[in-house]
Amino acid sequence: MNQEIKIRARSSILGAVVADAASLGFHWVYSQRRISDLAPTDPVFRTPDARDYEGGVGYFAHEHKQAGDLSQYGEQMIVMLRSLADNLGRYEKVQYTEAFRRHFGYGGGFVGYIDRPTRQTLDRIYRDEHEAIEAVDAIPYDGPSKDQQSMLTKVLAAVKQYDGIALRDRVEWYANQMPDPKNSRVYGLALVEALSASDEYPGAIDEQLPAISKLPPLIACHLTDPNLDQICESAIRVTNNAPRAVDYGRVCAALLTATLRGETPSDALSAAIQVAPDPIKERLQTALGATASVREVSKHFGLHCDLGVGVPSILYNLKTVNNFTDAIRHNIYAGGDNCGRAILLGAVAGARYGIGGDKGIPESWLEQVNGITDIERMIDEILS
Repeated sequence: MNQEIKIRARSSILGAVVADAASLGFHWVYSQRRISDLAPTDPVFRTPDARDYEGGVGYFAHEHKQAGDLSQYGEQMIVMLRSLADNLGRYEKVQYTEAFRRHFGYGGGFVGYIDRPTRQTLDRIYRDEHEAIEAVDAIPYDGPSKDQQSMLTKVLAAVKQYDGIALRDRVEWYANQMPDPKNSRVYGLALVEALSASDEYPGAIDEQLPAISKLPPLIACHLTDPNLDQICESAIRVTNNAPRAVDYGRVCAALLTATLRGETPSDALSAAIQVAPDPIKERLQTALGATASVREVSKHFGLHCDLGVGVPSILYNLKTVNNFTDAIRHNIYAGGDNCGRAILLGAVAGARYGIGGDKGIPESWLEQVNGITDIERMIDEILS
């Protein structure tokens, strides 16, 4: 990855972060008029306020959030970013799944709204974990109980970090450190079989915008990887295990990939259209052929969380704007699930226009994102 692409990749992740935080104050306000009345000139970085939602204009979900915080979409992206930083810039399904569970699950660091696909994904992770523990309990160990417990503890930790051959190698290494390596190896590998019995994804059968929220840092790390398509599909299925979610994910990945490689805006949009199955392709072409405002086109397709309404709005927005701030403001004024759309929109616009200047991400916006120093540190780690 050359230096120009690295710069675009960094701006892409920061653009996604800034766009999400900037949009939070009006997340899920479905009345476009209400947003315009409340913030006629500047809708960005507003603290969520229940009074803005009075009269049935939307759903107030972020009562504990402040201006500059991230939505649950942004938090999902940060989970991927942190997972990549912890894994030397490489995606691993098992490690990412565990990072997701640690952040959003019991005792995790996230405080805030948990959407349906996240709840269902966590339920599946915990159910699979319970079933695996039951299977483990049935495996005999021919030796002292303290050695069995020691080996079990090591293997349980390993399966949350490794997969495939790397997992087996790690378990064999652990066994060789035990008083009875042969017995421990047999037991340890039996544990691996029990704990890795299923290759299924824990993701919800869900086709909403959270599916694509992890793509900016993932694609930035794996842009030159020949297996990028499979990597993106795996990450999407960890939280949204539905074919249509994968189809829209490919569209979004193609758009962002082309932009990071420096292709023109029109070529990047064409790349996105080309990978879409026919029903999705027709829908996106209809959106790109519109001649109305971003608000009108977004309202026509729908303002809720489904990928089929959010992605057309994103593509049309990117076609019609020529700077980062306009893209984000148009998205906020469109209403509804603006944070769900903001991640990909901000990522592409950030990569396209960079940071600062007349068209790029305003540096004053970057400074308003809570935790931006830590976020920038992780970005620099994965791109180093």
